[in-house]
Amino acid sequence: MKLKLALLAAAGSFAMISGAQAQDSGYYGALGAGIVLESDDNDFESGDSLPAAFDSDLDLGDDIALYGAIGKYFDKGFRGEVELATRTQEVEGLTNIGANFPSSGALGDFSVTTLMLNAYKDFSIDAAGRLNPYLGAGVGVARVRPDFDNLGATAATTPGGMNISNDIVIADKDYVAAVQGMAGLTFDFTENMMLDVRYRYLLTDEADFGAYVNTPGPLATIDSDYDAHEFTAGFRWNFGATAAAPAPAPVTMKTCFDGSSIPVNEQCPIIDDTDEVVDMDPLVVYFDFAKSNLTDAAQTLIAARAEEALEGDVQTVTVSGHTDTVGSAASNMRLSQRRANVVREALIQNGVDADSIEVEYFGQSKPAKETPDGTREPLNRRTEVQFSF
Repeated sequence: MKLKLALLAAAGSFAMISGAQAQDSGYYGALGAGIVLESDDNDFESGDSLPAAFDSDLDLGDDIALYGAIGKYFDKGFRGEVELATRTQEVEGLTNIGANFPSSGALGDFSVTTLMLNAYKDFSIDAAGRLNPYLGAGVGVARVRPDFDNLGATAATTPGGMNISNDIVIADKDYVAAVQGMAGLTFDFTENMMLDVRYRYLLTDEADFGAYVNTPGPLATIDSDYDAHEFTAGFRWNFGATAAAPAPAPVTMKTCFDGSSIPVNEQCPIIDDTDEVVDMDPLVVYFDFAKSNLTDAAQTLIAARAEEALEGDVQTVTVSGHTDTVGSAASNMRLSQRRANVVREALIQNGVDADSIEVEYFGQSKPAKETPDGTREPLNRRTEVQFSF
């Protein structure tokens, strides 16, 4: 009954666990030792009809507990392991309930060795993830071995004055089911090694042993329960764990002409003639009749287009001056030269490299709109600027 309740409690504890992220991965090993606490409430009773049937408890002393395990980490802080553990307690006496079993000093040993499948849930309670409490439960098999007798004890005396020498000799073993619950705390003091401190409660099913009671006599059956409280400390180390990759150093970024953001040590995309991102329409500046000076509107336009060209990393600029057909061809050639030069100077003032600017002037020979000779045409009084990247 106690074993069934313990199984239900172990299952319930894991159903209520919610989660943190696992801090480790892969496989691990563990070794530890500690103390199994004294107890005097483990049933030890006759299992069949004896001339002197009894119902007693074992009085077990403090002793050493040892364990070793191989395990694996899973997602979300869960891990599982196979564990081999052993503890041997000194039998200090038999607590009498229904019969007198005289005892004097240590009677012998009571050993329990367990092979368990354990499941754990780890929690992280510090920012660095080095301090991790956990809960665990396990199921498996226990080898229970009593090896003691009370033959050297003084016979008990009844109230009527009769000596009753209820003696027992037992040296047998049994394999029974076992469950356990654990709660502990680990501290990571290296990348792959951690200290593990835990509390364990172990409970076995009822074991049956052959024993001699009130010798000489036939071999009798003895039933015994076992539970224990243990406190242990040990080490857990990860197999083949790799150090976490260091956080990348901050990267200083720059913005290229096309709006992309890249590290400063990388080159912006190379511009070619087919790159539509940096294609610019020609700039056309118009002039008043027979004039070569820039209007305010023309100066504002030139400044804006110069800034746009510089952002696109302009390579060459071609400036072409033109006139309408009023006047002689020679005078119009000179006027178109002045119109081209005034735009060139305006571009230079707005940051365009002078060495990148080529100047052409065509007079009235390349009109934007064909007209008869001597015709005033505003569309032909212009300077065209072509940007190349």
